Amino acid sequence: MTDSMPEMAVRLQAYYADSLATGWGARVKDLTAISSGWESEVYAFDLSPSEAASGELTPGPAQEPPGEPLILRVYPGDDAWEKSAREFQGLRELHRAGYPVPEVSLLERDRSPFGKPFIIMERIEGETLWPLLAAASPARQRELLTQFTRLLVQLHQLDCRLFTPVAPPGIEASDGAINGDAYTYVNRWLDLVHAYLERFPLPGFLPVIQWLETRKDRVPCRSPAPIHWDFHPANILLQPDGAAVVIDWTQFEVSDYRFDLAWTLLLLATHASEEWRDFVLEEYERLSGNPVEELEFFEVAACAKRLLAVAISRSYGPEKLGMRPDALAAMESQLPALRQVYQLLREKTGIDATELAQHFADPSGPLE
Repeated sequence: MTDSMPEMAVRLQAYYADSLATGWGARVKDLTAISSGWESEVYAFDLSPSEAASGELTPGPAQEPPGEPLILRVYPGDDAWEKSAREFQGLRELHRAGYPVPEVSLLERDRSPFGKPFIIMERIEGETLWPLLAAASPARQRELLTQFTRLLVQLHQLDCRLFTPVAPPGIEASDGAINGDAYTYVNRWLDLVHAYLERFPLPGFLPVIQWLETRKDRVPCRSPAPIHWDFHPANILLQPDGAAVVIDWTQFEVSDYRFDLAWTLLLLATHASEEWRDFVLEEYERLSGNPVEELEFFEVAACAKRLLAVAISRSYGPEKLGMRPDALAAMESQLPALRQVYQLLREKTGIDATELAQHFADPSGPLE
């Protein structure tokens, strides 16, 4: 435990004592940082009662009941207010719908002792799927990837009417596609990209967005779905009994499922292999019972999203996108994979992306 941990634990325990009518005094124990992601600070801790609700004396060490294993997720960055509420609301509604996610218990945005919004949820015991896939035999890899894909299909087949419409900051939420506007979600995504480019001018991206705009009439959304927007094996926890739980829902919304699928396929292709990407696409179509139409449009959108997020972070700071300050170092370590994204975008669009390349300069050599 680092020197800062005891102070965080003291603040969290004081928050419980001051803000929650629990009927007993709360003891925050073993607060430990476990986060390695880009978007939030994540801590594991146990919450133990130190005073029985009936008013009995505090039990001694030998009698103390086991603590409740919980997760504290603290949100940094400029959009922490919206992001924390989005994840809390999404997790609550997904849990009610029977989808395998951690159960949330608390959202705090006004009185946070950390100066940042946070949520508290149950702690799931399990291993992330990435290392399990890497260590598995080919046959076991296929089993795990099928389980992974089934989770994605299950998400997209949930009734979107069970979820409150949400949208990124500055973009109006809408259930327009449900009411017959099949272009609501693609237009909303393009509006969001334009808003980011107005706020953070970056040369080279406009031709990519124009390529998408000239083709958007080909991609009507007939069946909007709840989407994760960052569905990859590091966000899947496999429990000891083999059941899987999906975590990290900061981008949750109802939209076109192809945005979600294309993002997943891009991450698999650039961080694992084309074979994994192709297998998951084939499994997705088999399990859903439908071919995925006009996937190339959404694959280009995924490339643009990936490159734009990194370019903004490198030029203006990751905090502008609600990420942790040290996310930039993680991005720098992933430049080889980003170069693959850049090349894929060029192959699919044929765009002369010379200006775009400067955002991903690498000491190993320029992008071509």
